[in-house]
Amino acid sequence: MPNRLEVHWDTISHPCNILKCCCALPCIIFFIWLGLNIQLYKPRFYIQNIYVPALSRLDNSDDGRSNNLIFFDLELENSMTLKGVHYDNVNLRFFYGPNTSHPIGNYTVPGFYQGEGKKTARRDVVVTYGVPWDDAIKAVSNRSTVVFRLGLATKVKFKYYFFYSKKKGVDVGANVEVNDYGRKVQQEAIKLTSGASWTKDTSYLNTMGLSVALTSLLVTSMI
Repeated sequence: MPNRLEVHWDTISHPCNILKCCCALPCIIFFIWLGLNIQLYKPRFYIQNIYVPALSRLDNSDDGRSNNLIFFDLELENSMTLKGVHYDNVNLRFFYGPNTSHPIGNYTVPGFYQGEGKKTARRDVVVTYGVPWDDAIKAVSNRSTVVFRLGLATKVKFKYYFFYSKKKGVDVGANVEVNDYGRKVQQEAIKLTSGASWTKDTSYLNTMGLSVALTSLLVTSMI
């Protein structure tokens, strides 16, 4: 009488069961990949350009020096290939200096949906208030730079095929050095960072749990 191990091996080695294994293996790999991939990427935000006309040495006229506008070019990037992003209103706050103690302007990007792998540019101008222009102009006239800070706050929810996740808070920012041409010093785009609220995004755990459950069912069905 064959023992249990021999019976079990005969069952697994049956041609039909071998075919099941071959068919199930790609599915197992897919579900594991899905669970891992869904957590790796989140929306990214970049300052492509900033222009402060009042600081440009190319225009020394009274009108140029009294210009209280800041032109900005913001990029929102969804590098994820499996989920879209719905943004609530994106609130931008501008500050004079490297911290948030001196606000000088606000701007709101209306909420919108962004598909998988898409980039969205928002170029506009903000009217500032309370900027110590005399100090800023003096600094750039001495070939120094002036630091502005841009803060971004919004809430997002991710679209997984036919359903949305819960909303997650986003709160990021970056410092921008501006020279005597009124342009940002750094040539590359500046990434907005430091969103602690991202750590609360545990939606990928649900996907991983689903992946493990489906994998277990597939393995069970093979034997």
